[in-house]
Amino acid sequence: MATNFPTLSSLEDFLKQEYDFVVVGGGTAGLVVAARLTENPNVTVGVLEAGPSHFGDPLVLTPAAYVKAIGDPKYDWRHKTTPQIHSSGKSVDWARGKGLGGSSAINYQMYNRGQSVEYDDWAALGNLGWDFKSMLPYFRKHETFDDPKFSSQTSNLPLLTKYDLGFHGNLGPIHTSFSTWRMNLEEAWIKAASSFGETWGSPMDGWSGDHLGSFHGLSTIDRSPGPGFNTRSYSTTGYLLPNIQRPNLHVLTEALVTRLIPISLDGVVSGVEFRHGGKEYAVKVKKEVVLSAGVVKSPQILELSGIGNPEILSKAGVKCLIRNDRIGEHLQDHCATGLVYELADGETSMDIFQDENEAAKAMQMYIEEKTGPMSTGGSAHCFASFASLSSPDEISEIQNSILGPKGKKSNLPDDAKKLLAEGLSSPGDASLQIVLLPASVNMEGLHDQQLFMKPGPDMVGKMGVSLGGCVARPLSAGSIHITSSDPTQDPEIDPTYHAHPADVLLLAKSIELMERMAATSPFKEKIKKRTFPPPEVNLKDRKGREEYVRGHTGTEYHPIGSLAMGKEGEGAVDERLVLRGCRGVRVVDASVMPLHVGGNIVGTVYAVAEKGSYDEKTPVIVAQLGNKEAGELFGVSKIKNGNRYETVHLAQMLKYPLAATSYKETNERSL
Repeated sequence: MATNFPTLSSLEDFLKQEYDFVVVGGGTAGLVVAARLTENPNVTVGVLEAGPSHFGDPLVLTPAAYVKAIGDPKYDWRHKTTPQIHSSGKSVDWARGKGLGGSSAINYQMYNRGQSVEYDDWAALGNLGWDFKSMLPYFRKHETFDDPKFSSQTSNLPLLTKYDLGFHGNLGPIHTSFSTWRMNLEEAWIKAASSFGETWGSPMDGWSGDHLGSFHGLSTIDRSPGPGFNTRSYSTTGYLLPNIQRPNLHVLTEALVTRLIPISLDGVVSGVEFRHGGKEYAVKVKKEVVLSAGVVKSPQILELSGIGNPEILSKAGVKCLIRNDRIGEHLQDHCATGLVYELADGETSMDIFQDENEAAKAMQMYIEEKTGPMSTGGSAHCFASFASLSSPDEISEIQNSILGPKGKKSNLPDDAKKLLAEGLSSPGDASLQIVLLPASVNMEGLHDQQLFMKPGPDMVGKMGVSLGGCVARPLSAGSIHITSSDPTQDPEIDPTYHAHPADVLLLAKSIELMERMAATSPFKEKIKKRTFPPPEVNLKDRKGREEYVRGHTGTEYHPIGSLAMGKEGEGAVDERLVLRGCRGVRVVDASVMPLHVGGNIVGTVYAVAEKGSYDEKTPVIVAQLGNKEAGELFGVSKIKNGNRYETVHLAQMLKYPLAATSYKETNERSL
């Protein structure tokens, strides 16, 4: 990457501006919104980010350096959950990115999309326009797929993945690519899983809305020739830096938003207050505040502003100005567990870099050539169906636990529970995700990220491999709420891991599957023995597996839903992402996702932000042109509310050629 980076706004310059929109949070989603809104030169946008810029930081840009960034307070907010009483009883570290780019700056760079039915279920819950067919253009819009056929570094590597260019973008700000450096462990593991049956190999395209099977995955790493070659592709490099010189875009870092201000009697938000350099400031907004502070901080800011459940706010010393009992509720996360194996003699994994000399050599190779193990991220996946792995009695049991008269209650709406129960009975439902990590991690430290990222004491100086499993769509749902009016104090985070017994059964099933993989050729020949849990721990029966997962559960870093969209009474925001009870506030980040999706979620967050950005543009364009002129420009008669999405695209075709090209190609491919 270039070494000279633009200067961001000073406090003085930022306060001088008048803003149509203020984006709270310059993270994964917030920078998408800011970039897309400022494509219109008549719209002025301010971005307030609580963390630093991290421009040009090698710990962010170097793909494999995420293991150092996670847990470091310079890059990570290091939130903690409450003690998880249904699980190990321990608090769990929640890594969330601190700085421009948010969590896209520190994640594992695994790029997935959910199953098509998972987005269709969003729409079925009353969120029109959020089905997979409607979402696909926004997945393609944010993506530039670096086709391995045109890369000298990847073309000779075995690639156990099918892909269809029709489901991928080639003009988007975020690069996706297959790894240019892999260990043979991945190939052996994928072949072992693929041998289980017809649906266990690579799907037609794991990003097409069907990812059931085993395959090499994509990473958000730029493999294109140029200064960004083999570096992390994230919202800062994709959406901010190419557009930072726009005169209508202003970004202030180290600015902690403390509340939205002041809310008038008719529920209109007129601006935000923030803290910078130890002092308090305020900025006004003419049109909307776009809240993109993430799953933890977006509900926190609303509650600090007096928007939420009166009882919760009162206990925190905050007066309730607008009642919205769904604020902070509906929280879901991908809970995860895993196993560790020692490799057979002569086999190698990333554990070779326990040796400081080997680690230094790899880093020097990356500095000089941008190649080698430091240029890669996690890339091997298996998505499996619970129904295909289970007996009829187990399927009946999990159905009854969700829907039966004696079933465990869930904080999810009844219609959501029905959709999840239907999925778990289907052989086509990707209920479980298994990932291969080509190194040994400390499963005893799943709750503590700094412990987890290192080998366990039994694997120091040895070569190992780890398998991780997670529940794609959990039944347990928790909450995030403030306990203090102090904006610097973390809210109380309670994902209620394993509160619903279905999640325990599902995660135990992932353990059974991982052990089966380890006993199957050609992967089993790579393994000497299981080291964690040690062989004397019984994982052969269900009781032993369930006991293990209750004691060894962490996060896969994928929280969603704390400001979920949904019908009146069920959603904190509506399907346009407008906050209920207010005017002038829209939420665009992972907190609006109403149900979880399988796989790593950064691709879905980008798609939500792209779609949310276009929904933002519609009222601005209409306000400038008037309904009649706008209708003529769009070539349609319906502008308001329901049929908004395509009309905005047509406006983009006329006004913004780059966006038009992407839209035109997307629709030609989807015909």
